[in-house]
Amino acid sequence: MTSASDADPSPLIVRATTAYVDAAWSIVHRCRASLDRAGIHQWDDVYPSRSTVAEDVARESLYVAGTNGACQAIITLDDREDEGYRTVSWSSDGPALVVHRLCVDPVYQGRGLARLMMRFAEQHATAYGYTSIRLDAYSANPRSVELYRRLGYHEVGRVFFPRRSLPFLLFERLVGADSESAG
Repeated sequence: MTSASDADPSPLIVRATTAYVDAAWSIVHRCRASLDRAGIHQWDDVYPSRSTVAEDVARESLYVAGTNGACQAIITLDDREDEGYRTVSWSSDGPALVVHRLCVDPVYQGRGLARLMMRFAEQHATAYGYTSIRLDAYSANPRSVELYRRLGYHEVGRVFFPRRSLPFLLFERLVGADSESAG
């Protein structure tokens, strides 16, 4: 069981089914609004959408964390890299797990759920034979950038995405046997 040490009671992380689409979309929607209020225009009305969340569920790549039936955080894990990821030199040539759309409901932020979800991603990557985890973080979102740095992710490049004025930072962390040989 994966749990957060500072969230009570400890949330469980499960693969999302279609029953979670609305709850997961609600978290994304509330996170987008919270980011906008903070002046961080990371997401817009085009991306991500409810259909993005539904597609993640259909691909069996969306995971949710929650307690007592409440969906508190989501993360999408797969091996789908954006085209911009090909513009940088990654540390690992092996298969990479890619993190998309890590969101913690604003009501539950500050309780270690983002860290919990990333630890889950690392366990998932190791269990399924990935050699690294890759992700992007909007450069204007200091909380997410700092989270990934604190968790040992290293910046390997930058990429611009449509409708965004600032770059996204590309991060990577080696896992499994590759992380042991790098340390």
